[in-house]
Formats: sequence, C-alpha cells, structure tokens
Amino acid sequence: MSLSMNVSGKERLYADWDEEQGKVIKAESQARLIVEAGPGTGKTAVACARLAHLISEEDVEPSNTWMISFTRTAVAEIRARLHSYVGDASFAIRIATIDSHAWSIHSGHDPNARLTRSYEENIARVIDLLESDDDVADELSQVEHVVIDEAQDLVGQRADLIEELVKRLPSDCGVTVFADEAQAIYGFSDDSLGHRKGGAAKPGKALLERLRAQRSLGFETLILKEIYRTSSPGLKKIFSDLRKDVLDKNRHRDGFYAETAERIRELADRTGLKWTQMKVADFTRDDLLLFRTRGEVLMAAQFCDLPHRLRLSGYGATLPAWLAICFSDFVEPYVAERHFLDLWAARIENKAAPHYGPAEAWQHLLRVAGRRDGSVDMQKLRKRLGQACPPVELTLPEYGLQGPIVGTIHASKGREASNVVLLLPNGAEFEAVEDEAEEARVLFVGATRARTSLIVGESNAFRASTLASGRVHRPARNGKSTMVEVGRDGDITARGLVGRSEFSAADAKTGQAFLAKAADVVTTYKLEADPELDWRYRIRVGDEGPCVGIMSRSLTFDLWEILEKRKQRHSHKPPSYVNHVRGQGSGTIVLRPDDSDLEALNEPWATSGFVLAPRIAAFPPFFFRRK
Repeated sequence: MSLSMNVSGKERLYADWDEEQGKVIKAESQARLIVEAGPGTGKTAVACARLAHLISEEDVEPSNTWMISFTRTAVAEIRARLHSYVGDASFAIRIATIDSHAWSIHSGHDPNARLTRSYEENIARVIDLLESDDDVADELSQVEHVVIDEAQDLVGQRADLIEELVKRLPSDCGVTVFADEAQAIYGFSDDSLGHRKGGAAKPGKALLERLRAQRSLGFETLILKEIYRTSSPGLKKIFSDLRKDVLDKNRHRDGFYAETAERIRELADRTGLKWTQMKVADFTRDDLLLFRTRGEVLMAAQFCDLPHRLRLSGYGATLPAWLAICFSDFVEPYVAERHFLDLWAARIENKAAPHYGPAEAWQHLLRVAGRRDGSVDMQKLRKRLGQACPPVELTLPEYGLQGPIVGTIHASKGREASNVVLLLPNGAEFEAVEDEAEEARVLFVGATRARTSLIVGESNAFRASTLASGRVHRPARNGKSTMVEVGRDGDITARGLVGRSEFSAADAKTGQAFLAKAADVVTTYKLEADPELDWRYRIRVGDEGPCVGIMSRSLTFDLWEILEKRKQRHSHKPPSYVNHVRGQGSGTIVLRPDDSDLEALNEPWATSGFVLAPRIAAFPPFFFRRK
C-alpha cells in the first residue's frame, strides 16, 4: 500500500506524546486494549494518532479500519484531526456513530431494511445479521482494526451490538476501546433531575464490564493519567482528585451529590452567579453555559435577544443556510466549480457567509457528491443531505448563530470550551444512593468541559413536564400562561414553507426572500392560528411582516394534549396568537429526489429540493383561552 503523508502531518503524529500515550499509539495492530482516560488526558488525540500510526507505520489499509464514536459532532472532530495526520487517507476510514455503522450493515446486507422500523427492531436485525449472515461475516473478515470511543456510555442494545461485533471480528483484528467510567451518565436524561425518566429500569451490564469479563476476547487495560486540557490548579484537582471520588463506590452514600457539588464550587475559579442575572452579552463564542435540564436551557434562551447557539437534543441535524440560498432555484443535474463560485459571489459573499469561504464550501460538496470530472452531482447531493443523519462535512455542530453555546450537560458531553459556566440546580431528590452517585457524575462531566476557567452558578431548578413527543412545557411564573417549547424537529417542514396548499408562489417567494435576508440575524416571530389551515400557526414577522412558514400539526396536537393533561380539553382551547417566538437565523431543508412531498411544493423548490427554514428555538408563553 502506498500512502502519501506530508511531513507536517507526520511531525504532528509523533510530537510530544507522554509514555502512557505512546504505549497506546504504538501498540501492535492486533492488540486489544481498554484505555482508561479521564477528561483532559488527550483521549481523542490519542485515538486518532493510534489509527494514523497503524495506517502510516503498520501497513494497515485505511478502508479496513473503523472508528465508532458516540456523537456526530465528535465524528466531525475526529475526521478533521485524522486528516491533519494522514491527509486524504482519512476519507477511507469508516468514521461514524454506532447507529450509523449499524445502519450501514443493515442497509447493505438486508434488502428489506427500512428506516421506518423502530430503533430496537433495527438493532435486533443487525445483531441477527452479525450472527448468521455469510456476507456480513465476509465484510468483517476484512476489518483490521476498530477504535471505539466513549465506551462507558454503551449499555443495553448498543452494548449488545458492539459485544457481538467484537466477538465476530477476526482474531487478529485489533480493537482499541477508550472510556472513562467517571463520565458514565447514561441512566439520566437531560429532562430529568434526580429521578429516572418514566421510572425506566436500569440498563443492563455496560460494554466495559462485558469485555473485561470475557478473557477469551483478550483485552488488556492501559491508563492515561497526565492532564493536558488545563493548567488551572482548581480544574486539575477536579479532573483528578474529584474523579477518584466519583469512581470510588465506597464514598457513595446519602449526601454524596451535595458533597460533589460543594467540592466543585470550592475548586472553581468563580462562584455565586445567579442564572436569572446572567446576560448572554457578557459571554463570547468560546464560552459554554451548561444547565442540568432542558427546560432551564429553553428558559435562558427565550430571554436572550442576542445571537447564541443551542446544544440540545430534539432539533435534528442543522444544514447551513447557504445551501438553500445557492441552490433553491438550481434545477440542473450537475454544478461545475465556476458556476458555484459565481453563485457564492452573488448570493453569499458579505450576506450570509459561514465561517469558511467558497473554496472550502466547494470541497465539502465534492466530498459528499463529487464526480470524476470535478463537478457535483446534485441528485446525489440531495440524497445524502436529505437523510436523517446527513454527512457531518456539511452539518452545523450546534443549532443557532455564532455566539456562546447554551446547552444541557448531556448534550455537551464530549465537548469542551475555554470557559464554562456550570449552573448547579437546587433541590435535587434521589430514591437511591446509586441514583445520587450517577447524578454526581453528571456534575463531574459538566465541570470537566472547561479548559481555562470554570464559573459555578446557581439555577432555580424547576420541574418542566415532557409530552410523549418530547416537547417540554411548564406553567409560567405569572400563573396565567404556559411556556411551551417551539422549534423541535418536525415542527417546520418543507410543505409548511413553500407548499402549494399553504402559499401562493408569490407569497412563498416573499417568505423565502426574507429568510435569506435574515439568515444570520436574530428575528422575533409571531404565531397566528389560521382557521383555513385547520388552526395551524402561521409564522409571521411581527404584525405587518410577511408569513415565512406554517407550523406543522404536531404543535397543535401537543397543545391539545397539554389541555387534556389538565382536564381542560372541553373548557379551553389553544391561543389564536403567540408572541415572542425567537428565531436564530435560517437553515436549509433538503428533500431527496424521491420524496413524496415534492409534488406538493411550489416551483422552483419542487424541482430543486432546497428550501430555507427559520431556525426557531423558543419557549414562549401560551395563553390558553376559555371556549
């Protein structure tokens, strides 16, 4: 195998590793390792260097290596880091989340594979294929090395899947597993505090426990100890001393959560901040503001009129606005570089430019849907961008505009920031000591996101309720209204933006033109219920501005569910209008060429498949009215 690797990449690969890191990186390709790595010990860098070393020095074929990560954001970071080490060879490595790897096996070897099946059915089918399908066995026989990241979070069916995968790999296939059991917070969701969601049963044995218990799998353990993420003395003690306490089951007892919170306060750079007094204007894009629960994040974002980003589950993959601005009226089968650069110059430059320029944007397009003649296949581009999980090269890691990130600890796991503001909730209650220990691990994860400084504040933890759809709601402080989450994945669809039944062609064009103009700015919308559209809400710009979209029926159904839970379905009804609905710029919706919704759209979107959408993430008050 020939592999071109630039000198600077090779220098980066072998520079400044400590002894423990070097042992992991340079271990034999057939070795099976469990690498215990606390926060700040360079786990991601070592994982990437491990693969790069195998490819550049051990003659391992890039296409025969797998990297299994926990989140799509981590996948993007890993690919970028590997590219810096081994150049274009990184694109041959199969880097994906466990769910993406599972779907690749499922769809590639089962002609009846359907995304519409439940998650449990899909995973069960993949495990069946691993156990019995000869073609899958043949594919696995080619694999030379697998790297598994964040293994402490793999429990339940995901652990079943990876355990079966490891068992079916060739005996000379190496496996490197990275984990930190102090960061295992799978049992609690970002909607719960002190109680398991829905009283769910505890997950079964974690993957690490299974791999260690089966000696025939041949795993040995290595440990990364040195902390590199921070030079702050307080943070170093959190990363090391507090981690030991969190891992020590002998310390787990009543009050352990409160002890952990107090220890974090003592070691932080600053304490005493009240979230009700916070102003996002006081923070920069290098800052990460972490809350424990989803409702707190939504409340903080609702009262912020400055650009910021949300790290929160339930908002789907975010595609940048420039895609729809460039391609909403593009109906040719292919686009050449010169044409794309002209589109960018006319429509994007100095108007809605992302943090990269046209050359990098073009490279992203080529990697996703490039042709041998150097052009981009628009049909292929739409097929890939129209997937539930579009390629990470063209997705945004957060939902919103440039500015500080506001998110839950769960959704920010695996990420880091120069400065972290950790808002600790008051009033947590626990049913068992193990629940208290797990919630202490949540606090540990939040505190260890910081590189330079940690500010610890207090949040007034309130209990928001969650509907079956995942939508959060809670009574407002005035007792007269209900705060309801707006903007979840599925709330806004292409039909609700440029559908023929909802808009004339002229009105759709007006709405899309406004969204292009507002692609990079905060906009406050007003929702107006339209009786001619079955009381779905029109998204208007103020009282006199254009209508840019129509909310789907899922929001209306959920409002009636709230009334049902309050036993008010027969006496009250949803409001006719809702104010203070914040939008963080615009994003792109892409429809695959075979999407049945295309025939319901106005032109040119019915042909192009690229539609602009307001990027709404709001928690406005709804005043339910008596009938």
